Amino acid sequence: MHHELTVWSRGIIMDKEARDVSTCIATAARKLGYHAENVSDYVDDPDRTNCLVRRYARFADTPILDRFVYENPHPDWVVLVEETIIKAVNFFRGTEDGSGVLVVNSARDPGYLLKFLPDAMTKKLNKLVVVDAVGLAEQRGGSPWMFVRDLSELAFDRMSTEGAVERLAIGMGIAAPLIGALVAATGELPIDEVASVVADRDAMLRGAEQHKVIQYASA
Repeated sequence: MHHELTVWSRGIIMDKEARDVSTCIATAARKLGYHAENVSDYVDDPDRTNCLVRRYARFADTPILDRFVYENPHPDWVVLVEETIIKAVNFFRGTEDGSGVLVVNSARDPGYLLKFLPDAMTKKLNKLVVVDAVGLAEQRGGSPWMFVRDLSELAFDRMSTEGAVERLAIGMGIAAPLIGALVAATGELPIDEVASVVADRDAMLRGAEQHKVIQYASA
């Protein structure tokens, strides 16, 4: 077993959500006895507001030899924290044909989102998973998005640096339902084990239960 997760997001304002997804997946995999890596920065630093950024995790049942390669060369799990990224970049670069699981934070119909993928990318697709993470996340302060509800909290989060302990809980807000949908759709990691490392367990379980899937490769 070997999986490479790349989480695409937008710099600064949505960085925390992306970082939490990769961190929780890597942490849960490590607790389950897998070899796991979680890479937060390097390639896309310095990031800038709204610019595309990536966060990475990978895990395997054998030692990971490319520990200091900071990009995932063959991502098979891809999460888009914000739906418009689906038409912004080739996030399946390096993905093997028919192997890609794509999770999108959106309230739209999966068939509609599928229209934005060119043939070269649908060739890589195995499953398209759509989850309304905004609607399923805890509506703290009127919104689950950190940059909407409290700019001071966003600034507080930006004080976290790689290698330091996170100052805010890991797996809150948008991240929790995205993690739930990813884990449920892929079926490689036990949902309860992953939920044990996610701060908002209830929101994660809502994402695991309430998402839509197009099994594209077998369609």
